[in-house]
Amino acid sequence: MSKRICIFGGSGFIGRSIVAQASEAGHQVTVACRHPEKARSLLLVGANSLVKVDLCDGKGIEEAVGESDIVINLVGLLYEKGRYTFKNAHVHGTQHILSACERAEVKQYLHMSALGVSEDSDSLYSQTKAEAQACVRKSTLAWTIFCPSVVYGARDQFINKFSSLLKLALIFPVFAANTRFQPVWVEDVARAFVTSIGHKEVAQQSYDLVGSKTISLIEIMKMIMKAHGYCRLLLPVPHFAAKIAAKFFSLLPFPPLTSDQLRLLQQDNVSDQGFPAVFGQAAEFEVVLDSIVKGSNVQRLQDQLDEYRKVYWQDK
Repeated sequence: MSKRICIFGGSGFIGRSIVAQASEAGHQVTVACRHPEKARSLLLVGANSLVKVDLCDGKGIEEAVGESDIVINLVGLLYEKGRYTFKNAHVHGTQHILSACERAEVKQYLHMSALGVSEDSDSLYSQTKAEAQACVRKSTLAWTIFCPSVVYGARDQFINKFSSLLKLALIFPVFAANTRFQPVWVEDVARAFVTSIGHKEVAQQSYDLVGSKTISLIEIMKMIMKAHGYCRLLLPVPHFAAKIAAKFFSLLPFPPLTSDQLRLLQQDNVSDQGFPAVFGQAAEFEVVLDSIVKGSNVQRLQDQLDEYRKVYWQDK
């Protein structure tokens, strides 16, 4: 059954995939973001409308929620800039959205968090993401929380950024080389959100979204090099040197690494739960990586994984 969906932060990398999959599933999608004029390409992948909102002061949120059946909150900052701080975006922004949803009697609320966040963390990103989760759990809505590890895909700033840098450098410094991740494909993350739409079974649940393999950052780099056919020297950076570099990078307008991000990178980003069976299977990192690098059609992988969803929900 078609649902009216409002996606906050839908103009980002993950949002684009959710918009496309939700549209393909027959839902009506409104994307609420800071700069709708910069997100017009979403209309080509299935968004029905774009609306302007400001999470810091709550402007536009009430109107964006409007007559929505489902609200999805994907908002997450990589670094702070101006009044868009972690506290304002992650916590106050979430509170504004939750309040509007409760007043509008929204039937379902789906929330994007992150794997391993904690209010006791040294990272402000982690602290505020955990605080936002607490706000969601206290709400009266039928909520579901998703906590992904590092998300990758054809349009990401993960594989593509490393690929570009490795192309230019014969010797490449690696920060937090031994930190372990379970990279999860963006289409798997999107499928978890879209599969949840309209289903009561996921209410008041929190799901870790992780890939099938645990891989250290330096191993990921080696896999990217192998896929491209590069021969590079990877140089692990000592922590004290990484701290100095991160402080310097933090001064740049668009920092590639901040001190807060470095604190996150020092901690393993893994889960002992695995990808939730309710949403099917997670794609193999090597397979999707090879498809991305070689420009193959990764949609065929999505088609295969969607078969599980069809079988699971046919009697629901």
